[in-house]
Amino acid sequence: MNLTGEVPHTMEELITLPGVGRKCANVIMLEAFGCAEGIAVDTHAKRISNRLGLSSKLEPEKIEQDLLKIFPKEYLKDINHLFVWHGRNTCDARKPKCEICTLKKYCKTWNSKKTDK
Repeated sequence: MNLTGEVPHTMEELITLPGVGRKCANVIMLEAFGCAEGIAVDTHAKRISNRLGLSSKLEPEKIEQDLLKIFPKEYLKDINHLFVWHGRNTCDARKPKCEICTLKKYCKTWNSKKTDK
């Protein structure tokens, strides 16, 4: 463990710190050091990935691995921000605004609503 007061600069070092998992380490790597090594899978990324069929997994680490197989490295810096933005503004957990969603044709929630009618 780093006791020098400096924030570690690698994913491997960051996740050795108490309370720092992959999500937090991914955020630190991107926001503090401008280096996207992975995708921070938060509640928005998890929900949207599952609804769009990008991953069927429940564990954030497994969802991240599925997403890393889909998205090219040059887009990693934007992916989590897009999930958060879309999750907050359109794809809310309790009351998604499916009618205005530009991704609805790919969404399990939207498609299940259509078949329920």
